[in-house]
Amino acid sequence: MILIYCPDLTARKQYIFKHIFKRMMQTDYDVTSDLSAFVSHDGIKFSYGNKPLGDEMFIWSMGLLDEHGIDDHAIEMTFWDDLPAFFAAPETSSLPFDIFSAAFYLITRYEEYLPQVKDEYGRYSPQESVAYKNNFLALPLVDLWMNKLSSELSVGEITLSRKRNTHKKITFEIGSFYKYRHRGILVNLRSFSKSVRQLNLSRAVNQLRVLLNLAIDPYDNIQSILDVLRATISGRSLREQVIFFYHLGNFTGTDTGTTYKSKTYIEQIKHVGDYTNLGLRFSSNADQRQVLQEEKRFEELLKRPLGATMAAMSKISMPGHYKLLVDTKSVEDYSMGYVNMPGYRASTSQPFYFYDLDYEVQTPLVIKPYALHYNAIMMQTLDGQMASVRSVKNSLKHSGGNLTVQFYLEHFDSEINSHAMKILKYLIDE
Repeated sequence: MILIYCPDLTARKQYIFKHIFKRMMQTDYDVTSDLSAFVSHDGIKFSYGNKPLGDEMFIWSMGLLDEHGIDDHAIEMTFWDDLPAFFAAPETSSLPFDIFSAAFYLITRYEEYLPQVKDEYGRYSPQESVAYKNNFLALPLVDLWMNKLSSELSVGEITLSRKRNTHKKITFEIGSFYKYRHRGILVNLRSFSKSVRQLNLSRAVNQLRVLLNLAIDPYDNIQSILDVLRATISGRSLREQVIFFYHLGNFTGTDTGTTYKSKTYIEQIKHVGDYTNLGLRFSSNADQRQVLQEEKRFEELLKRPLGATMAAMSKISMPGHYKLLVDTKSVEDYSMGYVNMPGYRASTSQPFYFYDLDYEVQTPLVIKPYALHYNAIMMQTLDGQMASVRSVKNSLKHSGGNLTVQFYLEHFDSEINSHAMKILKYLIDE
């Protein structure tokens, strides 16, 4: 067991200690402010505070975990051997930086509470992040820090376990089950007019053929996706490794997908649910009323409890989106990542509980981050896409982390020249 001497145990310290030692390292730990108990402990131990007690292992605290609310902390980079780090510590510290404050800063998305420039869809831009600005976005840095910390804490014959419940997960976000069919007159008119204006007459003709039931809808390929998945992954593993997130919201100017009132749509979702896990893709800019309404709709229409959710196009604002989910029955959210750039938004591949910095409390909501969205690489050549996938996989080799990749159903559109199916096969074959 690890014993931590800490004179003042705050909610932030409780959260990060539990996440690191119990969930990531899967080891027992305790925190004490009793000096005699700390001195007499024979196992692994260290102190965390402003100054060391004596000659024990000491990790310096820069003060972030003692604060309440949000402050704009200066981020100045340093290194821990070959790993980038920040919140540099004085020489009295056994580590060259405050590892607990830095990890807390990254996984709580502390910087996303600060004023920021958003992208064209109103999302937090990866270029705004400390990870991008300091060239570690491609690293699951928190995971690598914790591997190194476990080595530092292993003393003599006592070796600290670094077990990982690693997994591979592939998710599909489905804003609309069909491209033309069951989409409504106005949506189809806009699509047809766009094709004509762009002189894409073959697409306009194909749209008419689909609407006249003379051709298959370009999005009607989920059975092909299922066949590819089932050829390599079977049974329980398929349900554990694959999630399809469906939109069941109302028709709006932004959400123009297939209506949840379509019997064919619901039957197709249930068919997919016979083989894989199902989740709910919330409407764009969903408010509390919509979130609760769509959660109820999911359970009533599909006759199963809601366990996994995601925001449309990963549009989350901290902490707004997650605050909405805390009041629902959903227990896992898969929106933590960047749609337009590979990398680790929270600098970790491991799941973590949402910590509400406004109320200084850990919530029951588990965040499952993803490392790669196919949208970020779809404009590359096939060789380039393969290289991007290999790069993400290589970043996880030393951390023992989780590989989660997301797709839109549109990526498999039969009217475009897409390599999505080849990348999907490559992911599952590996």
